[in-house]
Amino acid sequence: MRHHFATSFRAALVAAALLPMLLAGCAKPAKDYMAIPNRPNQVSLIDLEERKVVRTCPLPGRYGSGTLQMSPDKRTAYVLSNQFENIYGVNLDTCEITFSAIQSEGNTRIKTTAAFAVSADGTELYVHQNPSLLLRDRYEVQEPRVAVYRIADGLKAKPVRSFPAPRQVILMQTDAKGTLYLAGRDIYTMDTATGAYSVKLESQTRKEARYGQRDVLSIWPLGQQSNEFIRMYTVQRFADETRKPETAELMWGYERIDLATGEATTRDFGPLNVVLFSGMTRPHHPNEMFGALSQLQKFDVEKQQLIKSVDLEHSYYCVNFSTDGSKVYLSGTFNDIVIYDAETLEKLGNIQLPGGDMSLATAQVFPRAP
Repeated sequence: MRHHFATSFRAALVAAALLPMLLAGCAKPAKDYMAIPNRPNQVSLIDLEERKVVRTCPLPGRYGSGTLQMSPDKRTAYVLSNQFENIYGVNLDTCEITFSAIQSEGNTRIKTTAAFAVSADGTELYVHQNPSLLLRDRYEVQEPRVAVYRIADGLKAKPVRSFPAPRQVILMQTDAKGTLYLAGRDIYTMDTATGAYSVKLESQTRKEARYGQRDVLSIWPLGQQSNEFIRMYTVQRFADETRKPETAELMWGYERIDLATGEATTRDFGPLNVVLFSGMTRPHHPNEMFGALSQLQKFDVEKQQLIKSVDLEHSYYCVNFSTDGSKVYLSGTFNDIVIYDAETLEKLGNIQLPGGDMSLATAQVFPRAP
């Protein structure tokens, strides 16, 4: 009897030790997905391994900018909708609307260009607001602010605190430490508890003897695969301090925040020979910078040289990558996503979305279990 009990006890211990490994073996491995909004007003979840749309979820109201940010668990997409006014959180597995921030109220109309971000722990949403009073005979522009919402407040979310903020902020992002970055004329950091902000990286206010003023187009919060908050600039780079226009080179550059360390860098990466709308560094290949609009271009950052350029079948606004950096995904404008090999720039295929065009929509790529 004693021998039988001991044997059974040892067997139970072995089973307990093996259980986590067995459960892990049964778990489905993570793979890459994409979330992307498009018209009439919806957001789709795409399985990038199988190159097919898993499901499409309708959103309330009219289409907006299509700016999209993901929750930390990659289950909820937060989308700027209703003509730049409302932000909705939608569960991509069930299509349930779980969060709603209706910004305008009474005779105060509030617009957000593309500047909102989710806290690192997924509990708060930060929104840069541009309010105007709608009076009988005029509009009165109010001071901009950052409003903070609690995700747990769900469909009736109202700001729990707000802070004065710089004007002309187009993009926002948070880092691993909880710092909020605001990208406008310069890139700022903000303490989300106190509202205190300061310049992190000078951009249009930057004064350099051999450079003109930077020009920035940034409306796509990109770079999560490379753990970066990044935007491109164009600038005149003069031969010397005489600043003669005929000696100037037209250059592309980027302003980058490392979302793991908070380190800020800015550098030229190549000649400006065509217009590009968005770009980011290739995951696991930080010396390669990609940008796109009517061409897909690949640059060597250290050498400040164009490596390769291919013409696109139509313009695409938004660049993104697979998690391993092997594939480039281009989206925006129409209702198709095109896929390229990141090494050779060979076209690999297209994914067709149901519905209409994406316009300025942000495509977010992320790994998660099915």
